[in-house]
Amino acid sequence: LAHWCQQRNEFAQVLHPALPQSPGHVHWRALCGDALGAAAGLFSVIFKPDVNQARVDAFCDALQLFKIGYSWGGPMSLVMPYQLETMRSSWPVYLQPGILVRFSTGLESAADLQADLQQALQHIA
Repeated sequence: LAHWCQQRNEFAQVLHPALPQSPGHVHWRALCGDALGAAAGLFSVIFKPDVNQARVDAFCDALQLFKIGYSWGGPMSLVMPYQLETMRSSWPVYLQPGILVRFSTGLESAADLQADLQQALQHIA
């Protein structure tokens, strides 16, 4: 899913340790090497700056398989939007500007989760 999100124009950045462009990738690679499946199902996207909070909320509300909630892993897929500027004293230099949305993937099929993301992205247009 993170690879698929990288191909989407709506996102300025995709954050997952297994992605070479992601902060922390070098550390992840040192720990996990090339081990397939050695990365967790947690990842985040940062919407491009022209996507405002109302549109991000519409995206999250339109998701059907991802439920809104906090998690560090579990059988259900969850999503949570964050306004980082309200949580930090300054914007991290390694993050693109925009609204961050965190995903925790559950046991649903990757194809079904991708289809859910695809249909929800139509709500930000």
